[in-house]
Amino acid sequence: MPNLPDGWVQVWFLMPPGSNATSLGMGAERLAPDRVRLPWAPWGAFDAAKHDVFRVERDGDGQWWVKEKIAASGYCAIRVWAPDDDHLERFQDAVLADFARLNVSGVGMFGLVVLDVPPTADLPSVRRLLRDGEQAGRWTVDDLCVTAAWRAAVP
Repeated sequence: MPNLPDGWVQVWFLMPPGSNATSLGMGAERLAPDRVRLPWAPWGAFDAAKHDVFRVERDGDGQWWVKEKIAASGYCAIRVWAPDDDHLERFQDAVLADFARLNVSGVGMFGLVVLDVPPTADLPSVRRLLRDGEQAGRWTVDDLCVTAAWRAAVP
């Protein structure tokens, strides 16, 4: 088990069929005996974004499994993939730098970045940068968790 801050637990998301993994674990802040808040969006889970609150259940082995979203934070989670395996470290740094100017943060590893897009961000500008980068072949984009405001924002 990872070394987590006091008041945090390791939680697990089941991955959809066809995924490269069966589950995804991450640390989360424990709010109540059966509630956690995510510190950032998980890289492979759909309908989960930074600061969302989830109900969790403990299984017979003592692992906490995410069961349902209780409260949405308003953040969007967007996964950005590298087009190839060249320069993966620089890819992550470049993507995070590109979006930092729009007040969008995220985490990256192994040629992918998950962007945490706050509800206060200039959503059309974020979507435009994503679209333009994808059209230029810089990356591929997956929407992991988006809001109605995201869907309404025209790039």
